[in-house]
Amino acid sequence: MSAGKTLVVGAHGVIGSAVVRTLTDEGRDVVTVARRGPVELPGGTTVADHIQVDLLDGAATSAAFAGRADIDTIVYTAYTERESMAATVAPNLAMLRHVLAAVGGSPSTLRHVVLIGGGKSYGEHLGYYKTPAKETDPRHLGPIFYNDQEDLLFADAQQHGYTWTVLRPDAVLGVSIGSPMNMLTGVGVYATLCRHQRLPLRFPGTPKAWTALHQATDSAVVGAAVHWALEAETARGETFNVTNGDNFRWQHLWPDIAGFFGMDVAPIQPMTLAEQMADKSALWDDVVARHQLRPLPLSAVAAWPFVDGWFAMESDMVQSTIKIRRAGFTACIDTHESFVANLEQLQRLRLIP
Repeated sequence: MSAGKTLVVGAHGVIGSAVVRTLTDEGRDVVTVARRGPVELPGGTTVADHIQVDLLDGAATSAAFAGRADIDTIVYTAYTERESMAATVAPNLAMLRHVLAAVGGSPSTLRHVVLIGGGKSYGEHLGYYKTPAKETDPRHLGPIFYNDQEDLLFADAQQHGYTWTVLRPDAVLGVSIGSPMNMLTGVGVYATLCRHQRLPLRFPGTPKAWTALHQATDSAVVGAAVHWALEAETARGETFNVTNGDNFRWQHLWPDIAGFFGMDVAPIQPMTLAEQMADKSALWDDVVARHQLRPLPLSAVAAWPFVDGWFAMESDMVQSTIKIRRAGFTACIDTHESFVANLEQLQRLRLIP
């Protein structure tokens, strides 16, 4: 095989699918890998070069790559959820280790790896943290699998002679099909169910989260940052925060979301969506049938504990992006526009009416 393909790991997720779209649009040859089948592109086509394997199985992962000589770059976006932060460390570290070992043990010659991290590197998930957070900030007390993955990547790169970039997006907004850990689909499905019952749109988070300063990263911005990191010499051996470039407050964004759905805004009503949505599966099935949406169950379009986590984020979320801008990456988008544009994309893909 000819050299020069980029392996996108975790290609069904909100970040992975955006990376696939960006790289294919830019003319890169892409290989996707995931537990599920081929990745769907806009227009209904799929990525032809797809490897279906459970990355937690080291032997199966090595076998899947044994004959490949064409992979020279990796974009690693895979993630598996567990019941606690401590429990996420071992499986997420194992998947990255298996991928690096499989490609390293194949005939391919690896040149560069882009690893996707996130805001949890700064303790964002723990509550209040130092803001604006910078890449030079010291690590916080774990468990946090991002640290373990980075240490593994740095050591493996030094041993095998390839370069790396770590990107840290935060609160990614984008479309993913069949990947429920997605804030955008969570908001879209919540609003759809409220509208279906002729209810106003109430913010379900806490009062402090309603007014706190937040940030997000459009998946297209992440995709562009990955493409830049694969090409730019200034990205070699560096860690970068990457966000939309602005901040927002839910109290200001919420009317835009309600307006998109043609709904009135009512005063906030803190609730746990994981509890409130526990009996809504049949209601969602009715929405799907009535509007001829993709036949996906509620559990496949929204992970409510994940949505609850962001709606309960009471501290300011602010990561500095000056480092990546000085290095040459300048893509940005207004987060209000990002939300609306991505909700429109959910409609086009028949994920919401």
